[in-house]
Amino acid sequence: MSVQICTCEGLNPKCEKCHGSGYMNTKETKPKVKPKTNTKPSLKDEPSISSDANNLHRKEIQNIADKIIATLDLKSVQQMRMLHSIPFNTTTFRRDFRDKFVSFGIMETEKRALRNELNTLAEELTKNKFPSHFKFNHILSDIDIDVTSNRQLKTLLRQYKKLKK
Repeated sequence: MSVQICTCEGLNPKCEKCHGSGYMNTKETKPKVKPKTNTKPSLKDEPSISSDANNLHRKEIQNIADKIIATLDLKSVQQMRMLHSIPFNTTTFRRDFRDKFVSFGIMETEKRALRNELNTLAEELTKNKFPSHFKFNHILSDIDIDVTSNRQLKTLLRQYKKLKK
């Protein structure tokens, strides 16, 4: 038996083939090479609101902030699933899972852009003397992650496991 990377890449915890680990057992000795297709649904980018922020009311700004927070939480959940699918106990995990680290970095840059928009919304709310405290639903939503730091990624996994207990 050999081990092959599952088609869900460990992002689906309810996958019947790999059960969320990202690896599935195969009876073949030589895995079939399959061209990779992007079947993941793309998330809509929020429109920039820097020019329209002065004309918006408090409720409209709050609705936009809620949408940004929801996309941040969704990206954070996807990042945590991706982190769980990477075996950090091996010495070659950076080389073996290079594509996952690249997509992890892309997600992190998207999250930084969303957090910058959220900060501009918070500044607009404070200009208008409204409270601007935002509550995130996921631990990674408001943390700026260094994708190149193995130590930080491992500590984030440990913190997440402690929160789940």
